[in-house]
Amino acid sequence: MSEDVWAKDDDKKLFIQKGTDPTFNELLKRKAFPIGKNSKDGVKGSKIHVNNRLLSKAPNADQPVPKDIRIHTLCNSFIQRGDFPKWTRWYQEDGSTQVFRLFKDEYNVRNSREDAARVEAFTKLEWTRGPWHAWQGTYTIVKPHGCAIFQAKNDENDWGVMINLSDDGDIKLNHRQGKDEKLASGMTGKPFTLGVRDNGHDYQIYFNKEKVGEGSYSRPKGKTRFRWGMYDGTMRHDAMLFVTGVRFE
Repeated sequence: MSEDVWAKDDDKKLFIQKGTDPTFNELLKRKAFPIGKNSKDGVKGSKIHVNNRLLSKAPNADQPVPKDIRIHTLCNSFIQRGDFPKWTRWYQEDGSTQVFRLFKDEYNVRNSREDAARVEAFTKLEWTRGPWHAWQGTYTIVKPHGCAIFQAKNDENDWGVMINLSDDGDIKLNHRQGKDEKLASGMTGKPFTLGVRDNGHDYQIYFNKEKVGEGSYSRPKGKTRFRWGMYDGTMRHDAMLFVTGVRFE
């Protein structure tokens, strides 16, 4: 959406929405997706136009969203980039910003694990214990909901470190082994940059470029990837967040 479309009264809005979205129960009644297996058809949604001017100061804000990623929704766990346009109810891209949405009452339908509503992007890049890998992105919480918003996730040994969001917009560092640490309070509508380094065993966490935590988690089998977006149980209300300027290596 070009900047000149935004009226003066819209300058401070984070986004403009065009269209509406059916409730999750309406989708279930409509049989919009299969239950118990991955859907191939997707579910389209209203269009979210991000006010990119408000996020222009984010690190790497002038760079496009990385191409070598996949997404995971509550209907399909491994969606290729070419199929992203089928899934705009939950995931969209606008410039260098990724839009993640979940809606009230949603839950995982692709298998029997109902307490796993999610929309996450994840890297094609994967690794075992060895060299360090890094991820960075700027989050803007639009509609907060208690959930995980980042994971260093191993396909055999689960997550090693997680960043969590509360209904109040608080951000917490969740160590797999160790005490949780609050990184910030009331961050709804306030962009912040998250950085994570991981070598398949050790990890380091950065908040607005300041190192705020580190730890380790043994992952003797499997491979680790970066995952970001929203991951929770059944949704109690709508949720939305933006992630701008993602880079990883």
